[in-house]
Amino acid sequence: MVSKHGKGKNLLIVYNESIKYRRRHPDPTFSPEWSYCDSRKRLQLCGKGNYVFFHTTRRKKRYVTAYFVVEESILGRDVPRYNLTGGASHAYRFAEHYVILGDKELSKELSEPIEFDRSLAQELTFEPPKPIEFGKVNKFGRPLSDLECISIATRSIRVLTDQDVDNLLIMVK
Repeated sequence: MVSKHGKGKNLLIVYNESIKYRRRHPDPTFSPEWSYCDSRKRLQLCGKGNYVFFHTTRRKKRYVTAYFVVEESILGRDVPRYNLTGGASHAYRFAEHYVILGDKELSKELSEPIEFDRSLAQELTFEPPKPIEFGKVNKFGRPLSDLECISIATRSIRVLTDQDVDNLLIMVK
């Protein structure tokens, strides 16, 4: 089935904003290039017109901070043809890396990030359907906070349904 939001899959991706991390791996680049690189094959699921939402932790809360509308999806070895100078420019050294390029007009860094809290997490259904579980307990018997449950469930790239994308876009507007 083809997504109404482009050819392929819409994704939810975590990233780290810490300075230490950004020096080693400066992805994603939200402007002017709108690029993101990763070695996980799930990244190649998205195609032109798909949405990729990015989330991170700030001040002990999780936020959706930006989204790409995918312009193109390429392999790392093809990066030199695109003259990238930002975050994904290093991908040419890794044949197994995948790069997504966001449409510069349609992609957006949110001026008011969306709090990724329990209520938002419960609205997302994902594909295949696998809701985020709350009320979990760690191996020492300590109950996990909502933030910890969300963080654990979204460490890897998650595929969003068209309804998830529609809900997020309504919140952005």
